[in-house]
Amino acid sequence: MSLQRKLFPHGYKYITGFTTASCDTIPGVTSVELSDAALNVTKITSGITHNIVSQKGKTAWEAIYPEGSYNPSALPRGGFGFYLGGSEDFQSAIQAGASHVIFSYSIMFQDGFQWNKGGKLPGGFGGIGDLAYACSGGRQTDRAQCFDFRLMWRTNGTGELYAYVPLTDDNANILSIVPPLSILNTDYGWSVGRGAWTFPSGEWVTVAERIKLSDPYEANGEVEVWFNGESVINVQGLELRNDTSSIVQGMHFQTFFGGSTVDWASPVNQTAWFADVSGAAVV
Repeated sequence: MSLQRKLFPHGYKYITGFTTASCDTIPGVTSVELSDAALNVTKITSGITHNIVSQKGKTAWEAIYPEGSYNPSALPRGGFGFYLGGSEDFQSAIQAGASHVIFSYSIMFQDGFQWNKGGKLPGGFGGIGDLAYACSGGRQTDRAQCFDFRLMWRTNGTGELYAYVPLTDDNANILSIVPPLSILNTDYGWSVGRGAWTFPSGEWVTVAERIKLSDPYEANGEVEVWFNGESVINVQGLELRNDTSSIVQGMHFQTFFGGSTVDWASPVNQTAWFADVSGAAVV
């Protein structure tokens, strides 16, 4: 399967979008450079870097996880974290009410990556204004005003969707039965579809995530995840907002080992890379 179809799954019309990938043109999608300015990066976590490097044929952001690093507020700090709004045209589309989006990127963990218990990976986020930010880390307040769909790796590279969504019975019932394994954590995000795919080390793979917002107070929202072009999680019937001012805002582009306790820490100094950063509003 071609890279562009892994980043922009077949079957959708793309109204407007952006990509840092070098691939064939997709109607509605424009090429942008991998830079903070071009991708409207904000709220960068201090004390860590996301340097641009060349790695196995791709221009990528580099995430460094020092031995002993876990939780972005603990020392030593590892990975990186920021919010990514995408291109100006894409931002204009979602501010104007586009409620159906796809985000994607390629990722490579260094050869022989030691996974330990797991870590966070980028995904889409949104909500009402500034309440959309920090919809993570065990947040319990204003949960109906935000949503966050980061991904995670777990032991041995097992993948999952790590969801912060409004705490409704409909959401709990639907997400709790997503195969192969889903765990609803009352204090942190919900682990959804754990084991639906497995990350390798030493090679580039591509993940894509589709978010369709619900109508206010209706359970008709959707989230879908593709791994290397194959749909591995597809959930429908979610309640993601109770107000039309709750919108998709971009990607929560964050990665670190953890967990919030030292037993999650990276066992050695190691690295991962992120490339082909893309997003689009779809119909």
